[in-house]
Amino acid sequence: MPPENAANMFRVLETDQVIDSFTRTMLGSSINARVLSFRCREAQEQSLPNQDYATVSYCKDGSSLIFCICDGVGSSYKGDFAACCLASYLVKWLQALPARQERPTRLDAALQEQLDRLAPVAQGQLIKLEMPDDTPALVREVLEDLCRDYGSEAVFLCGRLDYEMSVDGRPGQLSDALFCWMGNVTARLFLDSQQSISLGEKTDKNGRWSTRRGCRGELHTWSRSLPALERLVIHTDGLDEIGTSLATLDDDALLAEIQHLLTLPKSDDMTLLDLYWQDDVYEAEVNWR
Repeated sequence: MPPENAANMFRVLETDQVIDSFTRTMLGSSINARVLSFRCREAQEQSLPNQDYATVSYCKDGSSLIFCICDGVGSSYKGDFAACCLASYLVKWLQALPARQERPTRLDAALQEQLDRLAPVAQGQLIKLEMPDDTPALVREVLEDLCRDYGSEAVFLCGRLDYEMSVDGRPGQLSDALFCWMGNVTARLFLDSQQSISLGEKTDKNGRWSTRRGCRGELHTWSRSLPALERLVIHTDGLDEIGTSLATLDDDALLAEIQHLLTLPKSDDMTLLDLYWQDDVYEAEVNWR
């Protein structure tokens, strides 16, 4: 079971950046979760960490669900650091966010201000990280310059789902769906098996958060009262090639596709968060388009 955070009555599920894994679990009584985290072929061969990081935080009474997937920028210094640091901060920020009617009018501007404030704190932590003792002097010099000039960078997509509670204390109607993103992490919301909404900026190669420079590019927020949400699929760009079919793949087919992607020359780290609202266990024959 995911570890419990007794302070705020949330439970947390997160990926491990040094282990390739695929997990299916239940979040509460009605949410099936598939969480996949695989390093690219190069990272596996060189025992490097996953640049992606995903975390889910859900209230035990079912009143809210919070999630975040970050993808560290490979050309930055220790992109895995930015991914983990940023995701942890965003989840805490979403947990503390007031109800929709009490939120700032310009939520994107409020979030950008928070992330710009976080940057110098995170940069200070990054600088304190030690390099391996056997790092060649020339490589060390280049990495130190990269750390100083660019810092650690990541793109992200995060969100919070709030539910109305019934008189008997059970989760009821979805009351609010909030999503925030910067860069090319992708989400697909299935209202039912026929209707879906796509979020994220697949072609945005410049938007990112940096420990050195704060927010770079456009930050997006999207908040709606949805009639229903039956499935939510979020993935990093390492899965773009099969992104439109992720909801149709059962576990065996999904893992077979991952093995194929690992053989490609441009193999990238791959992270998937697939949430499916149903009392029964997921059935592969459901026709998700």
